[in-house]
Amino acid sequence: MSVTQPSATDTALRRSIAATLLPGFLGTTLPAWLEERLRNGLGGVCVFGQNVESVVQLRALTDAIYAANPDAIVAIDEEGGDVTRLYYETGSPYPGNAVLGRLGDDAYTEGIARRVGRSSTPPA
Repeated sequence: MSVTQPSATDTALRRSIAATLLPGFLGTTLPAWLEERLRNGLGGVCVFGQNVESVVQLRALTDAIYAANPDAIVAIDEEGGDVTRLYYETGSPYPGNAVLGRLGDDAYTEGIARRVGRSSTPPA
């Protein structure tokens, strides 16, 4: 059985697919396998609770991601309530989407969303 090299079309398709993916990973530093894939066009990374220890550590992690791929998207599933990554150990100080939906107050919901967004962005 011989192994054939992917065609140019296959390679382009694989790169296009990779550019849409945002995998998670274990640990608090960028693993070598993920750094290599980012350098080869992976779209970005999704950060979860086990990836965050502190603001300083999160900044170092995002810096490593952007060093591997300056166009990468760094996502975090931080919704407040039961879905929290930044407050993984203690629980979110923000109400979750179910509570916000029941309140039906668009201005309050927008204010909470802004606070969550700011807390999800490490200082420069």
